[in-house]
Amino acid sequence: MFLRRKLTVMATVALLSTSLLAGCSSSGENSNGGSNGGGTATAAEVLANKNARAAISMIIDKQAYCDVILNNGSIPTSTFTPKGLAFDNGKDYTDLTEGMGYEYNEEQAKELWEKAKEEVGFDTVEMELLTFDHDTGKRTGEYIQSELSDLEGLTVKVSNLPFKQKLERETNGEFDLAFSGWGADYPDPLTYLSTMQTGNQFSNQVGYNSEEYNKLIEEAMKLPITEGYAKYAEAEKLMLEDGYLAPIYQKASAYLEKDYVSGIVNNSWGADYTYTYADVDKDDKVLNLATSSDIPTLDLSKATDQQSFQTANTTMEGLTRVDAEGKVQPGVAESWETSEDGLTWTFKLRKNSTWSNGTPVTAHDFEYSWKRTLTPETASEYSYIMADIVGSSTKEIEANGVDGVGVKALDDYTLEVKLNRPVAYFAELVSFQVFFPQNQAFVESCGDAYGSAADKQLYNGPFTLTSWKMEDQFTMEKNPNYWDAANVKLNKINTKVVKDTGAEVSLYEAGQIDRAGLSSDYVDKYKDSKEFHTRDVASVFMLQVNGGNNK
Repeated sequence: MFLRRKLTVMATVALLSTSLLAGCSSSGENSNGGSNGGGTATAAEVLANKNARAAISMIIDKQAYCDVILNNGSIPTSTFTPKGLAFDNGKDYTDLTEGMGYEYNEEQAKELWEKAKEEVGFDTVEMELLTFDHDTGKRTGEYIQSELSDLEGLTVKVSNLPFKQKLERETNGEFDLAFSGWGADYPDPLTYLSTMQTGNQFSNQVGYNSEEYNKLIEEAMKLPITEGYAKYAEAEKLMLEDGYLAPIYQKASAYLEKDYVSGIVNNSWGADYTYTYADVDKDDKVLNLATSSDIPTLDLSKATDQQSFQTANTTMEGLTRVDAEGKVQPGVAESWETSEDGLTWTFKLRKNSTWSNGTPVTAHDFEYSWKRTLTPETASEYSYIMADIVGSSTKEIEANGVDGVGVKALDDYTLEVKLNRPVAYFAELVSFQVFFPQNQAFVESCGDAYGSAADKQLYNGPFTLTSWKMEDQFTMEKNPNYWDAANVKLNKINTKVVKDTGAEVSLYEAGQIDRAGLSSDYVDKYKDSKEFHTRDVASVFMLQVNGGNNK
């Protein structure tokens, strides 16, 4: 039975792909005819209806998607927070969310869709689905389009966009449906659930505004871990039932890696990889990589995506860093201490951390960076990640400005941070890229161009970005001024932007790159190779369902 389903899905995607390549797009007309006599509705009118959102969530066969489109170990999910991220005395937080959300149920989805038609009063509606412009993104768009076509009267136009353009449209609310992903920034459910609090990233994009959800999250943050996790689960259940996010799968990845490569750390949260102590058994000590998307920005206050964070993680460094075992290690801060009540953290910075222009990295660079992110004029989508810092709320900043924020350079090499509540994972949290330092004089000298080119950023990490050709390639070279440069083995990392898996695999087989990601077509071919690897990731991919912010 599984084989029959797999073949059916593959045939459907193949037929649909042919029509899309021929330039066809849906017209918005329902060839089957409607039964409600409501005519055509706008996507915004339909997506404002809870039953319509639920139907969209339930009509997608997630298991078939994982089996056919991905085939890399990814697993279907109906919940937002992934497995293997947050634990309470060894118990996975997701034990509390099991059975939540909308699972695949075609019959029930169609019933809810008919209810939505009656409630909104329509027969037909056309929606646009945003997805990525690499080959897996295109196949994903075709698959979801095919699944949604089972809802009578719904036609879907797929727009495959470059990563940066897609992010811009999502940020501006210029979409109906968007295939998106979210990776953990720190090991706690809040790294997912906070994105749907009013005013934060996904909440803004889909127009979600639930006072009850906000209240549950705020209450959970003040509780001990066991009680807090139970409250988080209650909030997640509510949010999933509202249907503004439709989780599809938890990511795993399959890849090829040359046997002469070693020391790359596969992170479970934050940036995907750490290359600080990577090595290649080659005389030139050059690691060659490929990526499916360009770097949207190097501005740490404005970055929101994995590629920007990955580049920052390789070329810059925060107060702390995390090793291959997920344990916190000193970064720019050589030591730190916490007050007895857990509300004040004091970081002592090393004096041999310097910027790539030769100036020292100081506590003032961290104070400026964090306050710049929190400044409303910066319009940072990630400012909410600093919500635990005293004085960082929107209301407090409107009243007191960023001067009231609880981060202060006591001297050049001492940074004090005051929190609203004890945060056990704060040392892990500040290893995340949004908490990295920024040099005020340099930022202001660049103006609006800051972070837009290799020479429009300063670097204090193991590598510096020396070349960046948009939508083509970028190069990072060993930073001789990095405080731990003696232990950095690579001389250079070359990364080429390659949006087709076949092309990436060809480069790998030709020896031009040392690591290649695999899509479903290539997993079976290479799964018995000694160079084949898989990894689990604390990332969830889903549909954003724009139920209240469609522009």
